[in-house]
Amino acid sequence: MIKADFHNHFLTSSKMERVGFNKPINRAVKRLGEGAVMGLVNFEDKRYEKYCSLDGYTRIDFRNAVYVPEKQALVVKGQEIQASSGEHILVLGLEKDVHLKGFRTIEDTLKEAKDNNGIIIADHPFHKHGIGFFLESHKEFLEFFDAIEVHNGLACFYIPGQTMPRANAKAHDFFNSVKEDFPMLGQVISSDGHSVYEIGSSWMHFPSINLLNSESILDSIKKGLINSREYSPLGHEHNSYVGALDHMADLYAYILTLKISGKKLW
Repeated sequence: MIKADFHNHFLTSSKMERVGFNKPINRAVKRLGEGAVMGLVNFEDKRYEKYCSLDGYTRIDFRNAVYVPEKQALVVKGQEIQASSGEHILVLGLEKDVHLKGFRTIEDTLKEAKDNNGIIIADHPFHKHGIGFFLESHKEFLEFFDAIEVHNGLACFYIPGQTMPRANAKAHDFFNSVKEDFPMLGQVISSDGHSVYEIGSSWMHFPSINLLNSESILDSIKKGLINSREYSPLGHEHNSYVGALDHMADLYAYILTLKISGKKLW
């Protein structure tokens, strides 16, 4: 077994040159060990593509992931999409330069993700912009999903009127309530870090990933998520209070900069 943290952004902004290529790899290996796996998730940007273009360690490009043999580390492409009704959906394993459309209906978003062979995860389902409340009343949509994120490092932070208290506990309870009816549904622990120091702060146990080609990577992740139903313990859950505060401060600073300069936020 290896350790995986599938939900990372590296920065609040998409300026990947600020972190460089090697620094996130080194952090992942330090935290997750040999065979480290992390996701790098786009959000209305192309940070994964920018990151892969940076100078640094020699890598093998599978288009939906890059592998660094020297460090035995894998970076999987992800995209977090916001539906028109506000909910976020995490999709892993999309091809480089494939970018799903945001602000569409939940059903259209899920169908487009499936059409592009994406691995679909309900990320921070009961935190801000989570899809959990929708899924509670529309359980038939769980057929689209490969996993529920039962722990998100940033979802620990409660803001009255903005987020839900005990959001991660609610996610665990929801998964346990539906897993018997949806036997192909897995579970995920991840950091949702917006800084390099958060990479690997939360992680899950995972089988080794077959690095033959892009299809074998997708197949390995899908099978691993199904098998996650049986993992005990599932992994390490860290409440990233400092990371959440740091992210909010950075986000508000970028919004203020946008208002002052008139430039694009990302």
